[in-house]
Amino acid sequence: MNRSVRPRKWKAPRLRAGADARDAAAAILQAALLQAGANAQAAIALPDPEYLHQLRVGLRRYRSALRLFGEFLHRRPRKRLARAAREAMRPLGQARDWDVCIEWLQGAKAPAALVRRASQRREAIRKLLEPPELAALEVDVTGWKRKSQSLQRFRAEALPEARRKVAKRLRGMDWNDAAERHRLRIAVKRLRYATDFLGGRTQALERLQDSLGGLNDLAVVRRLLADLEPPPAVLTRLAADERRLLAAARRQVAALKPEH
Repeated sequence: MNRSVRPRKWKAPRLRAGADARDAAAAILQAALLQAGANAQAAIALPDPEYLHQLRVGLRRYRSALRLFGEFLHRRPRKRLARAAREAMRPLGQARDWDVCIEWLQGAKAPAALVRRASQRREAIRKLLEPPELAALEVDVTGWKRKSQSLQRFRAEALPEARRKVAKRLRGMDWNDAAERHRLRIAVKRLRYATDFLGGRTQALERLQDSLGGLNDLAVVRRLLADLEPPPAVLTRLAADERRLLAAARRQVAALKPEH
């Protein structure tokens, strides 16, 4: 494997002015598969956790695009592709959780013995990983419906609906409930990706997604540390980071503007 190849990040396809929504969907799904495929082998073979992260980002974008543009696909192939994408993601999550845990422990200057125990858990998981079967995610031409519409019209309908789902999650939000924060994170992620796919400003959404993602990462760290016997100072630092990110997320929600 060529170690000089850097992890591939998202590269949005160029969509022509007046693009057809179905054609745009096909291009976006293919771009997500390209991102995932470019990182798949290195995610398994190389120790750099960024390859695994970018592989999962590509698959998450694929799943978000499939959900967003699902009305242009026939039901059976859409369900098959959604199931295949979910199965491709599943074995990668546990390895990524340990990558996140170790990165946080190193940043928190946790005791070397604790980092070593976490690293041993990660390596045991990574030994079981195999590259996902991405060929199963290719969309056959027969999977597409004949129906379509302009991308501009689709955008005008899809983005307000995604915003409404975020607003619904925010009503009566209990910020101390990790499960509620997780559901909000998913809604924000879908809105952010939809806005990115369809053309729009994403900076505020990215900041909020980062904070909510950070809170989710800390919840993962707390869960994984439960049986590693961390010293009290590590848990104190974890709680402080949670408070900081929680305050940031609440500020970012308050700063969101209607057009986002």
